[in-house]
Amino acid sequence: MVRKDKTVTPEGNSQARLGPAAGGLSLAVAVGALLMLQTAALLLKAWDEKQTDDRATLDRLQGEALAASERLAGQAETMARAMDLGRTAGASNRLIAQGLPNADTVIGVRSATSNPVGSQLRHAGDLARELLDRDQLFGVTADGDLVVVSTVGPRSPSMAVSPLSATIADPGPMRLFSVVSNGNRVHLGDPALTARADTASLVRPGFQFRSGRAAAACVPLADAALSVCATAKAPFLAPNDYIRLVIYALLFAAPALAILGLARRVRETGAGRLETKSQGVAGTNDRDHILANASAGAWQWDADEDTIALDTMAARLLDIDGEDVTITREDLLSRLHDRDLEILKQAFSKAQRSGEIKAIIAVPSASGAAYAEFRGGPVPNPGHPDARVFGGLVIDATAAKTADIRLRRAEQRLRNAIEGFSGPFALWDQKRRLVYWNHSFEIDFGLQDLRPGLSQEAIWMARAPAIRRERIVQDDKATTLLELHERRWLKVVERQIPDQGFLTLGIDVTENVRNEDLLTQQKKALKAVVTELEQSEGKNAELARKYQDEKLKAEHAANTKSAFLANMSHELRTPLNAINGFSEFLVEELFGPLGDKRYHEYSVDILSAGRHLLDLINDILDMSKIEAGKMTVDLKPIDPVDPVDAAVRMIRRKADDKGITLAFDAADDLPAIDADHRAMRQMVLNLVSNAIKFTPENGRIKVSVQKRGEEIRIAVTDSGIGIAKKDLDRLGQPFEQVNQGRDSPHKGTGLGLALTKSFAEMHGGRLTMASEVGKGTRVTIYLPVPKEGRVEAA
Repeated sequence: MVRKDKTVTPEGNSQARLGPAAGGLSLAVAVGALLMLQTAALLLKAWDEKQTDDRATLDRLQGEALAASERLAGQAETMARAMDLGRTAGASNRLIAQGLPNADTVIGVRSATSNPVGSQLRHAGDLARELLDRDQLFGVTADGDLVVVSTVGPRSPSMAVSPLSATIADPGPMRLFSVVSNGNRVHLGDPALTARADTASLVRPGFQFRSGRAAAACVPLADAALSVCATAKAPFLAPNDYIRLVIYALLFAAPALAILGLARRVRETGAGRLETKSQGVAGTNDRDHILANASAGAWQWDADEDTIALDTMAARLLDIDGEDVTITREDLLSRLHDRDLEILKQAFSKAQRSGEIKAIIAVPSASGAAYAEFRGGPVPNPGHPDARVFGGLVIDATAAKTADIRLRRAEQRLRNAIEGFSGPFALWDQKRRLVYWNHSFEIDFGLQDLRPGLSQEAIWMARAPAIRRERIVQDDKATTLLELHERRWLKVVERQIPDQGFLTLGIDVTENVRNEDLLTQQKKALKAVVTELEQSEGKNAELARKYQDEKLKAEHAANTKSAFLANMSHELRTPLNAINGFSEFLVEELFGPLGDKRYHEYSVDILSAGRHLLDLINDILDMSKIEAGKMTVDLKPIDPVDPVDAAVRMIRRKADDKGITLAFDAADDLPAIDADHRAMRQMVLNLVSNAIKFTPENGRIKVSVQKRGEEIRIAVTDSGIGIAKKDLDRLGQPFEQVNQGRDSPHKGTGLGLALTKSFAEMHGGRLTMASEVGKGTRVTIYLPVPKEGRVEAA
């Protein structure tokens, strides 16, 4: 249990303990002694608080001086780094100065020292030479200028000059900042404190002092051989001191009146003994309730005995069973993991030197992750002043530690995501100073030795050697296209973020830029083609006009030809009918014998020639009608066998005369088709006539009618001379024949096959040919069967 030291005062006669001489002391002397002791205690307390206030004032000034020195050193290092980057990139001093917003100028040291003696720039140049001789980075002139030197690069050293007030702001009234550098003293702030500041800076750097009217503290910068001091007005008695004196007077008056009142009462009653009862503001139970509500418990460590006393709440937070337990420190440490064991062990060890314990540890628990924070310090024990006793609170830190762990994990995930991003990424503060960046930012722009605080202008100058070309996006001024020397394109976007900082993000758009360039080239080529077309528009119009004229001429010629053929056919058929009729009379000898046998033979020849000529004229007339679009067919439901059989019977005699076997084969139960009976008979006659013409004696011709799918197939197959494969494509055109010479044994016009093909197409069908030289030819007509079903023939 937590140990509580009590000082017990034994009861008894005080006069007996003091000896016989004490009985002669009067009550007034005792009261006076008590008042003197109270006065001495209050004076000592006042003096201690005054010393504490003075120490707090000096510590505050020490902190202000330290902050000012860090700002000065940071500004100097930032300027030096920016100058080094600019000089490495080959930038001029003027360009470097534009990248240093707080710098008045950037100039070569040699040029600065060539200025007139006594000038401000000459003072800066002389200081720069001293800094170069002592191998120091920066210093301050008596004129109040911060001088930073740079020797990076092949050029002669240069320096940057910036007013000290731009780095260390004016602290305001009753405050003074002083910078002591190479014997030069520069003051910023209340001029009434200048003399005190000079006294402080002349004593030694790195000290604190307190006089009757001011206090000062100095912080040295050894690398730069200068010190920064903070001075403030500090009168011996401040307004707070007067208030404190009034409070002490009241504190003295209240017990003094109480003592006098008690003394008077003792005198009046004659009592030699005074009882006092005291009650605490809150009892032990109240304290336990308060700690429990705050999830905290009390602990006490006796360093001499190395034992730790824990109250109930503290034991519960450390997952130790029991109430008001006392365990050894080793026992407590053995319950922890190795890492937390070392943390608490070092905290206890440090407490014996610094007097303060503060540590957060993980508590092994079956219920899950739990954390506890130890806070405390030395516990005074008037009865044992040499005892080393420390005490304090154990606080439940699970929620805070868990939130901190989650925050760290989220931050780590964010950092991993940024580092995993393939493009450059950089984060800037409100003044466009670098805060964070990823590895791609350094690699893509060829940057080295980056650190937080560098200005964006200086970094942009340093990245210049890595950039080959730059384009500004017209629609978005904050977006830039950069071409790197390895022929890569980056789209760099800068956006302001909610905390008033800036974000720079680069995306690889090499393929997009290349496609855009290719599209631009194609647009130029297209524009050139359009221009060329516009220029040749007149030629095209002329060609169109000539084409229209030629077309009209061709149509006129075709119409004229069709009209001529129709008229000539009509005019020729009239006398041919008479010739053929009279020739038949002569052949049949209707009016008696002709006498000479040769007259009969001549009559037969005349009749044969007339009939042939009439057939030729009929074919020409039909072909001209077809070309003119005037030929029509009368489609009616018919049996497909009837016209084919009629054609075979009509031409069989011609085949018999040549000794050719003509066979006819028709399938049973064929469906009716929509066709023109005359046209079908004419098609079969033409095909069989051609087959007879090109089939030698004793040959064979077969005509077949069959159903193939949704079509009726009419095939004429012969064993004639056949047709070469190269001649098949041109057959079927008007006046096209295989042998077209005058000496060809097979006379004809080439119209029969063309008419047959045209008639088949007018029926919605088609004509095909297959042949092999020396073996024969097969010509096939396919005519469609109506889709509505079987059509009954009329």
